[in-house]
Amino acid sequence: MSNNDIRNIVILGATGPIGIEITKALLATDSPFEVTAVRRKNASTLWPFPPNPRLQEITVDYTSTASLKQAFFNQHAIIEAFNPSTAIHQERIIQAAIETPTIKHIITPDFSSDTFHQNAGELLIFQPKIKAQHVLDALASQRDDLHWTAIITGPFFDWAIPQNLFWISPTTHKVTIFGSGNQHISMSKLDMVGRATLAVLKTPENYLDRPAYFADYTISSNELLSLLNESHIDEQPWTANTTALDGWLSTATQLWEKDTADGVEDRLNSTAYRMLGTYGLFDERNRYGADFSDRVETGFGIGREEFAEVLRGLVDGDEAV
Repeated sequence: MSNNDIRNIVILGATGPIGIEITKALLATDSPFEVTAVRRKNASTLWPFPPNPRLQEITVDYTSTASLKQAFFNQHAIIEAFNPSTAIHQERIIQAAIETPTIKHIITPDFSSDTFHQNAGELLIFQPKIKAQHVLDALASQRDDLHWTAIITGPFFDWAIPQNLFWISPTTHKVTIFGSGNQHISMSKLDMVGRATLAVLKTPENYLDRPAYFADYTISSNELLSLLNESHIDEQPWTANTTALDGWLSTATQLWEKDTADGVEDRLNSTAYRMLGTYGLFDERNRYGADFSDRVETGFGIGREEFAEVLRGLVDGDEAV
């Protein structure tokens, strides 16, 4: 079987936010794929998918190579859509993939900012993803017919804005301007993970053994503030809340080290994680590759008017955007 004969897909982390979007995209009526959705052993997540003849659910023990090989049996591609903390099992996952001859392609556990940027390791939050890639690089060479793709999307603005986790706050009508506000950031809607995954699996030969960059729009905070006011989104004026970034990296690093010493497991919801992620996006020199607009794959991206319309729906609370 050649690499572009992919049909059977196993999704690790299928019940998380990333996995749900990918599963929905792969089960679309015009999609040719059969999906095996993996739930981690002892996971308490409710099953989010309605019955579908092209979808089956299985439970996997990530600590068992035998359990992983059973999940990978007769599969053609693996999608690692799990929480970054699960990346500690990467060596076992890749070894099971190597020992399963039908597996031809792995989509790595990225789906975030540019974890392949030369300075990404400074931010600490990307360490699990970077380590997972190092494991893949070390092991995948055992098979010439096993390939991988990393999907880079930037932040998910339509997921974050309604939760007041973005730098747009619908409740206060403020845009937080970090630093000068001139740093451009490439960003995506959450469903980009599904759209990008479909593109990769339908034509894997175009994405072999490299990071692939996908984004809906690239914009600075200052431009975002202007767009909100120019478009009369929500009819109320939007104002700036300016925040300096001086000392952010050192403070965030200290907090991260303290969390490590204290045995904190929930990194994603820690202050250190949020500060490091924010600094990585807004560094004035684009030191961490937050603006990757020059590398976005052909055919992806929306125009200014469409982006403004999406923002309007998010600010107005329209869940259909």
